[in-house]
Amino acid sequence: MRPDLDSLALFLRAIEHGSLSKAAAESHMVLSAASRRLAILEEHLGVALLNRTSKGVTPTGAGESLAMHARQILRDVDRMRADLSDYAQGATGRVRLHANASAMGQFLPDDVASFRQRYPEIRVSVEEHRSVYIVQAIRDRQADVGVITSEAADPALHFIPYRTDRLVAIVRQKHPWRGREVSFEELLDYDFVGLEDDSAISRTMEDAAMSARKVLRLRVRVKSFEAVCRMIEAGMGVGILPEGAAVTYRKEMKLRFINLTDAWASRRMYLCTRQEALSFPQRRLVDHLLARGMS
Repeated sequence: MRPDLDSLALFLRAIEHGSLSKAAAESHMVLSAASRRLAILEEHLGVALLNRTSKGVTPTGAGESLAMHARQILRDVDRMRADLSDYAQGATGRVRLHANASAMGQFLPDDVASFRQRYPEIRVSVEEHRSVYIVQAIRDRQADVGVITSEAADPALHFIPYRTDRLVAIVRQKHPWRGREVSFEELLDYDFVGLEDDSAISRTMEDAAMSARKVLRLRVRVKSFEAVCRMIEAGMGVGILPEGAAVTYRKEMKLRFINLTDAWASRRMYLCTRQEALSFPQRRLVDHLLARGMS
């Protein structure tokens, strides 16, 4: 027999609380029934899952391994229930959309909101990821449509031009550079604040510094656009971000934007899908996003 979901949930509660009696109470079971259920689980799997002492319970090595899998299984079941509840409420389709931070911080929220108003029967789930992970998610069928900043050499994927955005240099108001525009090479004399090294912007900066044969003094790495801006405000360095995504923080944090003269500062956004025919809901979303990008 395969482990049932209730037994897996009970097992996780037991190791989280370190107590079978607390897990039983939280699961609305009597202690004897909970103990019997876990004993059956161990019998089915053929290994001891819990160390039982007078002070409570702790997972064995096998128990720790099961806990990792059980958490993933229960998360997947919750997602399944959420997906099916959409159909129970009248949905006729669902699209999984993954987008990078640049798109999420600029035009994509409005584009998706207008789609949902026009097609309320199609549910769109949206997740934010780095472009490199989005491409992999499309390949692995973990996402249906992606919004990324660069194409990848993959014959199984299709890349459609969607929108453009522009990278700008961001400095605090008292920064010594006073001009309205600057080349990235000139900025390399200053310290930088940047995103984690798996971001498209970080890779672009590193490539540009290498082309200029100068060192990129990236002193601080953070996870979000807001964190980059706060570090710049504190005087930790210069940053490169999409203008539309950073404009929210300009007045609040007393920042200045300087136009970059480099050609790569103007970027193309792409919709990424698999080469195979799109489902009706996926085609509706792609067509809508493209129409919004052209407007």
